[in-house]
Amino acid sequence: MIDSENIGIVYNPNSSGSEDLVRYLRDLFGLTEKSWIVPAHQNEYQPIPSPVSLVITIGGDGTILWTTQITAPMNIPILGINLGRVGFMTELEPDEVSSRITDYLGDGTWIEERSMLQAKLISNNSSQSNYFHVLNEVVIGRNTITSLVHLGVRVDGIDLTTYRSDALIISTATGSTGYALSAGGPILHPQSEEIIAVPVAPHMSMGRSVVLPKESIIDINLLSASEAVVSLDGRIDITLEPSQTIQISRSPYVTKFLRVNDDGRFYGMLNKKLKMNTDSF
Repeated sequence: MIDSENIGIVYNPNSSGSEDLVRYLRDLFGLTEKSWIVPAHQNEYQPIPSPVSLVITIGGDGTILWTTQITAPMNIPILGINLGRVGFMTELEPDEVSSRITDYLGDGTWIEERSMLQAKLISNNSSQSNYFHVLNEVVIGRNTITSLVHLGVRVDGIDLTTYRSDALIISTATGSTGYALSAGGPILHPQSEEIIAVPVAPHMSMGRSVVLPKESIIDINLLSASEAVVSLDGRIDITLEPSQTIQISRSPYVTKFLRVNDDGRFYGMLNKKLKMNTDSF
């Protein structure tokens, strides 16, 4: 049972109808000016107060990806209202909110947990490392249009392969329906814990995706002379230099989603949102 005063809201101010939904939820739950209601994609925001035990997101999957950086370390579940184009991670469509939103404050809910990745940037000339946590993927790609990125990949200390490609995607099961899918990667059930490595437009190198165990530690070294770009859930871009290694492993955090819909909904969503025939699975 969740009390309405323990609800926070993250909304995408650029999504049509988001502010109307904020006002509706504010009135429905009796939220005040002191309630934690913040726009997504901001560099600065009010820290989430400890009484908040549920965050409702209003936007698309990108809004959820931004929100996970706040909720996952605090073990707070997300309830997503979809205003995006796909909404694989969301739970409700806008036209369902008025009739179903209060169901999520009762006892008929369940928590879905999804694995995240931890990315650590290691510099050979520094003892310090920067840590990042992502729900979808880490992408290591070229920073110029005309050159490929050349990457050496080791898994658990053993050489796997080298890639000459536009990019390399290291993805969670959640991210398997995102960029990894468009690059030809496999689709995993979102509660799977395996890690996927998917090359993007490989040139004279291994072109197949690899599914790795959840315990894998993946070290990626830049073998090119020029810098590369590391994109973290499409939100943060950092530079990878030849003297640096990006190490990717399972994050100690998980993203939690509050659900009422049956956990078999994922297969129906594949057919609906990707417009696939079931014969193509």
